[in-house]
Amino acid sequence: MRPGVESFTDAADDEAFMQMGPIFLTGIAERLSPGNRAGKLEYVVACFEKTSVMITQLGDEHLAVSVEGDDALAVFKRILNEIPKLTR
Repeated sequence: MRPGVESFTDAADDEAFMQMGPIFLTGIAERLSPGNRAGKLEYVVACFEKTSVMITQLGDEHLAVSVEGDDALAVFKRILNEIPKLTR
């Protein structure tokens, strides 16, 4: 979490989600493409009333990015190409 940015959830809830949430969400989404026939899962997006969250795998870990507002999907599209560079 960036300093000075207020979360909609408390730190304990954020930590609990990051421990298991990405594993469940990506695991369920990957089941939609048995044998990777549709290709490897790239990311999962959850859109809530106040914020949207994109979860993607980054090496052996998961990265969650949240964006407020109606333009969240446009923001995610802009940063998708930059995420793989974070592992280098």
